[in-house]
Amino acid sequence: MRESIGYPPRPNVPSARRVYSRRYRVWAHVLLWTPIALTVAGVVLGLGLFAAADADPTYSSSALGYLGLVVWGGLAVLSPVLLGSFIAGLVMLIRTRS
Repeated sequence: MRESIGYPPRPNVPSARRVYSRRYRVWAHVLLWTPIALTVAGVVLGLGLFAAADADPTYSSSALGYLGLVVWGGLAVLSPVLLGSFIAGLVMLIRTRS
């Protein structure tokens, strides 16, 4: 026997939109923009260190070039973490807007 005998059919009502808290939205923006800011700052810092090392004709500034390589190496090592944070923030932001 069917269980719906005696009851009217259920209406086709869309489910209620989920409301995300302000804290959730703030974390979405933090997770989205922090890796972007760190990547831009690292690239600019690395390029600045390379330019400073190249501008000085003496050999005393070669450490700046190596420091630029260390900065870029750090970006390469941290790229999976930065990418993961960016994707998580993007997904959270899409959820809040849909």
